[in-house]
Amino acid sequence: MKKGPKKWKYSRHYKRLRSRHRELCRIGAVNRQLAINEDANHIRSLGHVLVTEPKNFSKLARKSKVTTTDSKGRINRKKRFGRSIKNRCPGGFQAALEKKFTNTGGMYKEVPMDYRASQYDHTADGYIKKKLSDRMYHLHDGTIVQRDWYSSFLLYCYDSRLQCIDKVKCKEEFDKQYSREKALIAWIKANKISVLNSGIRID
Repeated sequence: MKKGPKKWKYSRHYKRLRSRHRELCRIGAVNRQLAINEDANHIRSLGHVLVTEPKNFSKLARKSKVTTTDSKGRINRKKRFGRSIKNRCPGGFQAALEKKFTNTGGMYKEVPMDYRASQYDHTADGYIKKKLSDRMYHLHDGTIVQRDWYSSFLLYCYDSRLQCIDKVKCKEEFDKQYSREKALIAWIKANKISVLNSGIRID
């Protein structure tokens, strides 16, 4: 054994692969930034006020601590959305939106952590926990809504003064906004547009 610190010797083939990997990572980072800026500009052109949930995407990347099994007794995977978050960079996208709205005279608002727009049901006036796989959700009165659309509707009904859901606005605005949602889903089906993880089935 030679004394002193050990130095790892990389082969020429390894160095070529490392250089190629570094270049691919650089290209991917540039493409993500360009896509984020394009989407941020498009969202800014749609309105003056943006209401969104707080940045908490690192929690989605953690592994689950609870061991669960499926119907056949097999252990479910504990992985979450680490690679998906890396590829899509939602935290960077939200930071770009905040910068875009604040620098151009718009209003950027984040609801409190206990707002829970994805779990509230205004017809039952309560919070109902849902599975992540439930993309189409039945409200307490039987109305079927798309989960992501309904979450955005509840963010639209945010009361900035009380920092909670405006229940009166939910009841007043739901019928009008729900008709727009049905028209949008009908347009998606008519044009046979595949929206991933939406629950909208195209015949």
